[in-house]
Amino acid sequence: MDISQENNGNLTAIIHIKLKEEDYIESVNKQLNDYRRKANVPGFRPGKVPMGMIKKMYGKAVRVEEVNKSVSEALNSYILENNLNVLGYPLPNMEKTTTIDFDNQDEFDFFFDIGLAPEFEIDISENIKVPYYTIKIGEEETEKAISDIKVRFGSEENPEVAEEGDALQGKFTEVDENGNPVEGGKEHAGYFRIEDIKLKTIQKKCIGVKAGDQFVFNLINAFKNEDKVKSLLHIHDGEEDKLDLDYQFEIEKVVRTEDAEVNEELFKKVYPNEEIKDEAAFRERLVVDLKHHHTRDTDQQFLADSINELMGQANIELPDDFMKRWLLESNQGKITPEQLDEQYDSYKKTMKWQLIDAKLQEKYSEALKVDQEAIRNKVRAYFQPGGEGGELSPQIEQIVDQVLSNQEETERIYRGLMDENYVNLFKENFKLKEKEVDSEKFFEIASNTK
Repeated sequence: MDISQENNGNLTAIIHIKLKEEDYIESVNKQLNDYRRKANVPGFRPGKVPMGMIKKMYGKAVRVEEVNKSVSEALNSYILENNLNVLGYPLPNMEKTTTIDFDNQDEFDFFFDIGLAPEFEIDISENIKVPYYTIKIGEEETEKAISDIKVRFGSEENPEVAEEGDALQGKFTEVDENGNPVEGGKEHAGYFRIEDIKLKTIQKKCIGVKAGDQFVFNLINAFKNEDKVKSLLHIHDGEEDKLDLDYQFEIEKVVRTEDAEVNEELFKKVYPNEEIKDEAAFRERLVVDLKHHHTRDTDQQFLADSINELMGQANIELPDDFMKRWLLESNQGKITPEQLDEQYDSYKKTMKWQLIDAKLQEKYSEALKVDQEAIRNKVRAYFQPGGEGGELSPQIEQIVDQVLSNQEETERIYRGLMDENYVNLFKENFKLKEKEVDSEKFFEIASNTK
């Protein structure tokens, strides 16, 4: 067998495999002998069928199978032995690979196109300057938080009919364009205040309803708030396609609350381990919580800005024509060439980050390590909200096992922990340019980040 490589571009090459009969005939004969031992042909005892008949029955199929197997193994071995850092996987070069005649050929020539990862360097140091946003908590946001707390700690009753200012508790069920429940669709119990609905037509539809009533609406259109809808439907990353859909809402009960008074009794309920005596101190403590609440968003923005900065520094080139062809092959039937052209910049960014990620994982493996125990601890923390630690009961450990038996959930937790590790790594090494902005400005910045 002869294998050679010819570079035909900056980051592309052609691998030529010349396969001779001696490279595969032993495997073919072994396979045919196995068929002969097992063949059940009328007129012949088991194992006594003439080899000529076996070859006539199975020879070509076995030959095709063994040739393809030999080529695949040779290609993979060549890539590994020569330490080729390939992008995607090799694709057959149909221009150079001529039509094969398995009936009459003993030697075969196969050609494969490969894309090669570029060489680049990554600098993780204070030479990299990245903005880190902190969100200024305004009076309006503080008032909104206090209003929510007054409702949360207020008294509750369940009137028969909903009025303005009430809340509704019930179940959301994904429906099709005809309003029929979708089999296997998204379902989740949820609770919302009628006044949180921004679309007036839907808000009016909620007035006068009672337990057992149903109506269909699009939550994104109604609430105009993606985070609110994600919370109501319990939507995780990767389920964004479930956001902009119609859902049937069946009311379980109407909830009416009388707001709690802002006094020491309320302060103690909200912060039981702290001594807060007056409303001014309560507001100050609340602002600390609100800033902390935004930390996940600001960290995610910092991570996105850091990744963009690293990509700019690395200045990575890709073999675009090969990558487009590979993406079409690997997503057979799921994307058209026109769609790929529109989305290629996004694919390209993902590929570049994967190359950078591989280098960083190798260089900072200890800092970025996310093992199974770290994932388990993340789930365990759900049952230790105070962070007090200590052993959990066997029943709780069984629940943890059950959560982690869901591969998608495990992957989601893994990605979240990896993001946290990257945020910490970049914070420790980059020079942060702290910028305080209000929440409206921050979310404008975040929405414009690509």
